[in-house]
Amino acid sequence: MRLRFEVTALGSASGPRRGILEIDRGEQGSTRVETPSFLKYTRHGMQPHLVPEVAAHMDEQPAATHVQLEDFLDEQAIEKRKFTELRKLAGIDQADIVMLDVLDPTITMRTGKSGEKFMGVDSEGGLRRLTPAAFAQAVNALGPDVAVAPADYVHEAQPSLTHGKRIAKS
Repeated sequence: MRLRFEVTALGSASGPRRGILEIDRGEQGSTRVETPSFLKYTRHGMQPHLVPEVAAHMDEQPAATHVQLEDFLDEQAIEKRKFTELRKLAGIDQADIVMLDVLDPTITMRTGKSGEKFMGVDSEGGLRRLTPAAFAQAVNALGPDVAVAPADYVHEAQPSLTHGKRIAKS
């Protein structure tokens, strides 16, 4: 697989640039996406509130799909290292660029704690320890076009309901 990005226009000093992202998958063909572009957010590989039957009748669909690894982690996958190719598992179009991220970017409150040798991932089956070796194996088996490497996440505690108020004991 080959990834290429070509800048087609530069914005102002603080403005966005425009370009074309091309992913060549060899025998499966290539996909070109103009940037900036919309990235389809999914849960379990399906776009929320949009059933495939309705999406099939839409003229223009985003060419990139964002998928979280935490949606596909269960005890079987981690312990027995069994994964299914992502496009088959979620019914994602072969022409789509699939971007695999470890965590769901819409969830800001994390309960899983990471250690030196693993990342704590909250999956539907409970807390899972994702090691670099397990991540690499998952990426190889799931076959995304782009994989976002695991990284520490910033824990944002929920703001206190009493923030800014003085509470006096009576």
